[in-house]
Amino acid sequence: MSANQALLMVLETAEKARDEAMSELESRRRAHEAARQQAQSLDDWRKEYQQRWQTQFKQSGGMEIIRCYQDFMNRLAEAVGDQERRVAQAERHVALGRVELIERERKVAAVAQLIDKRQAELLHKQNRQEQKATDEMAARLARLSHFMGTGGSLASGSA
Repeated sequence: MSANQALLMVLETAEKARDEAMSELESRRRAHEAARQQAQSLDDWRKEYQQRWQTQFKQSGGMEIIRCYQDFMNRLAEAVGDQERRVAQAERHVALGRVELIERERKVAAVAQLIDKRQAELLHKQNRQEQKATDEMAARLARLSHFMGTGGSLASGSA
């Protein structure tokens, strides 16, 4: 296996890892959005429930009903708090997913850059070889032309 083939395999693996990180990040974003929407729904429902019972308490309300209401509101506040913690955790997962994706994109870019550099070096080497072959051919033609122009004598300097 040539060095270029090995690099292409490394690039393919890095691209696959990057694509997986991108997919994972999108999944984390969806989870975060779902958690955020759930938190918003709970908070909206809590406000609506509060308003409804505030109206009810103005009309009538015994101590037992108020105590039940307060207990329920405390449990609801805990649920909202729990959901807000889930949202914060989902935000951290999204941030970690972004960092992972950036790292994987950097690896893909580094490998691609290395491949490009190797290909440029190979092309430069081929161009030098072609130039050398062209120069040698020109030198041979010049010698042949000079030889033909002097009458075909191979001996030099003797009369």
